Amino acid sequence: MRKLKIASLTASTMLLLSGMAAATAGSAAAADTPVSAARACTAGAPRFTSSPGTSSSDPAFWPARGTYATTTSRCKDINLKLDGTRSVRTCFKTTGCNGWRTLRAGNWGVAATDVLDGTKFYLQFAGTSRATGLIDY
Repeated sequence: MRKLKIASLTASTMLLLSGMAAATAGSAAAADTPVSAARACTAGAPRFTSSPGTSSSDPAFWPARGTYATTTSRCKDINLKLDGTRSVRTCFKTTGCNGWRTLRAGNWGVAATDVLDGTKFYLQFAGTSRATGLIDY
């Protein structure tokens, strides 16, 4: 009976250890799958250039007038890395615009936080000159 318990314990330990090794190997293998291969938020973010505004009541905006960008599952926030310090606000199709936020040049900043996937939005930039930089959402 004692030999059976030891054999059973040894087999259980080996299964446990092989399961950990498989789990570790599985993580590496999973990194090659299309779902896992999606880039992290802000890694390789695309450049954007806003359209210019015409007045203080019609500031610069992105994307094109009358269109909306749609948030993805890649980022939980709307992130910008602007080429110049600028105030920005996010306007949502269903709820309107947030308050203005000043984002510093050359640093990642958040235009809107905790935005649900599939949310339609556009950005307004204080002033009429074009805004440029990187964006990810």
